[in-house]
Amino acid sequence: MPSPEPALVLLPGLDGIGTRLADFLAHFGEGFDARIVGYPPDRPLAYEALEQLVRAALPQDRAYVLIGESFSGPIALRIASNAPAGLRAVVLCGSFVRSPFPHLRWTAPLLAHLPIKSLPRWMRALLLWGSDASADIPAQAQRATAGVAAAVLRTRLAALLTVDSRAAAARIRVPMLVIRARHDRLVGRRATREILQAVPHAEPVEVDGPHLLLQTRPCECASLVARFIRGLGIED
Repeated sequence: MPSPEPALVLLPGLDGIGTRLADFLAHFGEGFDARIVGYPPDRPLAYEALEQLVRAALPQDRAYVLIGESFSGPIALRIASNAPAGLRAVVLCGSFVRSPFPHLRWTAPLLAHLPIKSLPRWMRALLLWGSDASADIPAQAQRATAGVAAAVLRTRLAALLTVDSRAAAARIRVPMLVIRARHDRLVGRRATREILQAVPHAEPVEVDGPHLLLQTRPCECASLVARFIRGLGIED
C-alpha cells in the first residue's frame, strides 16, 4: 500500500553524511517515506555541483517535501525556486539564504590553506558545529565529520562564505517552514530574518537548542515537521 504522506527528502549539513540524522528520521511514523541525499566525502564539490547531485536524486513519481539542514539550505531554496513537479513544501533547519558571515566573504580563497583537521578541538567545534563547548557535540556528528576529507570541508566552507540565493528564494511559491535554534552560535537571527524577507510566506518557529537541532532535538523537530506537513493537507 502506498504511503499516505509525501516522501521526505533530507539534505544534510556541512559534513554531507546523512547517517547522523537517523534519530531524527526515526521519530516519523510509518506513513512517512524518508530518504537522505548524502554528499561525496572525498570529492570537493561546491553548491552548483551538489545541487545537480540532489536534483538527480529527487523522486520522479510522487510528491515530496525537501528538508535542508544548515549548509544545504541554499540548495533546497534553489531547487524550490524552479518549482519541480513533485515538490510540495520546503523545510529549513538552522539554515540561511546567503552566507551567515557576509563580512568574511573575502577570506574564502584563503580556506584552501586552512589545516582544518588539525585545528584545536574547540575551534573545530565552533567552525563546524556552531558550539563553543566541544563536549556538547553529538558523537555521531563528530564521527561523520571525521570521515570527510579536509579538502571537501574546505570547499564547502568557502562555498558557504560566498553563497547568496536570495534571488532564487524570492521565486518560491510552495509552503515553507523555517526552524531556528534559539542558542545557535553559528547561524544567527539575521539569517532567519533574511529568509523571511526573501520568502515572506515562510512560517518561522524557534526551538530551544543549539545549531545541530536535528541531532540534539530530534523528537521535537520531527513533530514540528510532521505537524507542518499534515497541516497543509498534502496528499501523495
